Amino acid sequence: MASLTPIQVAEPPEEKFSEYLMMHGHRHTRGRRDLVQHIFSYHDHFTADDLVFDVKQKKIVVSRATIYRTLELLVESGLLRKLRFADRDAYEHDYGYPEHDHLYCTKCNKIVEFHNEELVALRERVSREQHFRATAHRFVITGLCESCFRAKGAKHKLDFV
Repeated sequence: MASLTPIQVAEPPEEKFSEYLMMHGHRHTRGRRDLVQHIFSYHDHFTADDLVFDVKQKKIVVSRATIYRTLELLVESGLLRKLRFADRDAYEHDYGYPEHDHLYCTKCNKIVEFHNEELVALRERVSREQHFRATAHRFVITGLCESCFRAKGAKHKLDFV
């Protein structure tokens, strides 16, 4: 599966977030600015706890409460997307990243991103048939990645279905 390529955006995420905070009467603190720069310095799925740990490792001075509040604001602003995988919430970049779906391994928590035009076409067709205007969709296929499936070892005929 090919890796997804970020798309070109007019403004950096830091500027978009600053604008969002100002428009909605929120303070734009150094901690929030440092946090946003860190989050958008790489692309990966992460949990709030992952971010708390990573921020501590990188010696970015920001409280746990600020991290959680900032994540909520980043989702509200459209810069991050919050996804539910099994029993955990994960975050990913929404701004500057193409529409895509996910494969999720329920054993090792591996997340694989993919884009499939047939799924987009299906969404559009179903929406037209139902007189509905779709703006997005979320599709997550759960199961076992190749490594976990091989480690488990197929012991039953149903494992091959």
